[in-house]
Amino acid sequence: MTSSSKVTTLPDLRVLPLTALVPHEHTDPRRIAPLVERLRVEQVLRNPPIVAPLDSASSRFVVLDGANRVAALMALGVPHVVAQVVDYADVELHVWHHALTRCDAEALLRDLRAIEDLSMEPSDLLAARAALARREALAFIMLDVGESALCCMLLSGGHNLRARTDLLNRVVSLYEGCTHVQRTPSDDLNEVKRTFPDAAALVVFPRYAPAEVIDLARSGVRLPAGITRHVLPLRALRLNYPLEVLRGTEPLARKQAHLTEWIFERVAQRRVRTYTEPTVLFDE
Repeated sequence: MTSSSKVTTLPDLRVLPLTALVPHEHTDPRRIAPLVERLRVEQVLRNPPIVAPLDSASSRFVVLDGANRVAALMALGVPHVVAQVVDYADVELHVWHHALTRCDAEALLRDLRAIEDLSMEPSDLLAARAALARREALAFIMLDVGESALCCMLLSGGHNLRARTDLLNRVVSLYEGCTHVQRTPSDDLNEVKRTFPDAAALVVFPRYAPAEVIDLARSGVRLPAGITRHVLPLRALRLNYPLEVLRGTEPLARKQAHLTEWIFERVAQRRVRTYTEPTVLFDE
């Protein structure tokens, strides 16, 4: 593995009030409690949330990644957070799909049919992919119906982006509390089963545009957790910034000055490293 210890540029790290951050997705309650406990024990913010300006005229920011960390800090009563501020134009927006393990496929289909305003119709994988690409569908779901057979159901409904998002939230909330959800970039259940052999269903979502994410955040509508995947050209990790500074009563400007000095000290001590290739971490 090659890397460069010479730091040519640094991410834009700022101390921001938590009240200025607007989530674009729901949090995962199952992840927040462990995060709260870890923050309480470690007393450091390990990885800064990723945010982008909500618009040029306001001081609010949409949280692209790190909604659970933001919620955990709020639960601890910490007023400020160190966040990495990015230009949304420099970010690649991808999509995660949900592989469902420990799932009863027949029960899932039955419960989906009971959702008001949600339409379901059988499809083949190619047609489902095309309908999703044209945004004629909310999502599609592939199910293992036994004896090595798969079925594909196209999910549709909602007359505009907000109505479709509401329906999508109802679909995800239907299964997220009673199954194990694994994120995957693949939209083919056969392929997913190579990694998750006990996957009984795969929910495939459309790829969103940054303008849609911003529009939903401005209107207070949130996407389901674990759908959007934001990829940055440069990302700050393992910052390990002390919570006592963020928890303190000093004004925002003083906290920002402390962060700036703290970062420069680490650069001078050669404790900051920029990796120039994709990196796999095994201690997250």
